[in-house]
Amino acid sequence: MATRDGRRVRDPEYTRTVIVDAALELFTEGHYFPTALEIAHRAEVAPRTLFVHFPDLETLAVAAARRQAARWQAHGVRIPSEAPRERRVDALLAQRSKMYEIMTPVRRGGLVRESESARLRTVMVAGDAWLRENTAAAFAPELACRPDARTRGGLLDALETATSWAAWDHLRSRRALGRTATTRAIRRTVLALLAD
Repeated sequence: MATRDGRRVRDPEYTRTVIVDAALELFTEGHYFPTALEIAHRAEVAPRTLFVHFPDLETLAVAAARRQAARWQAHGVRIPSEAPRERRVDALLAQRSKMYEIMTPVRRGGLVRESESARLRTVMVAGDAWLRENTAAAFAPELACRPDARTRGGLLDALETATSWAAWDHLRSRRALGRTATTRAIRRTVLALLAD
């Protein structure tokens, strides 16, 4: 959109989106503490425009974290609890493989930044809770059969840990496993935990 004198005017929602996307791109590239100038340059907006839409960089980081969560959560399709156990394990791990590959670069930045931002930590904790409930839904029949499954240190805690981003990242980065080998290793662990 342009004014009568030819100046370009952006829709405010579009401008917010462009700024958040620019911040996410920088986080993905490993720039966990980009400056306002770097984000504005990437978004192709004036630095003052950034602060018209976001009062500070923490608010922008929180908006970026929420956008990122929406991206990876979009892969969390409901897994029918009546499906055979191995099919549910495979379906969950296929989803997690996509989610964690999307999540990893930004999650690393979030872990670095969360100690300085309670608001960012809240977004990350909410994402972890979403993953826990997603795991619980996939394995509802097994959890229902064990009275202590949801107690501290019970089966749900074990399943959450086995299917966590931390486990995924450990195998991918520390052990240098590919996606297939990582999925295979986690699958063995999950099946062992679910064994009767």
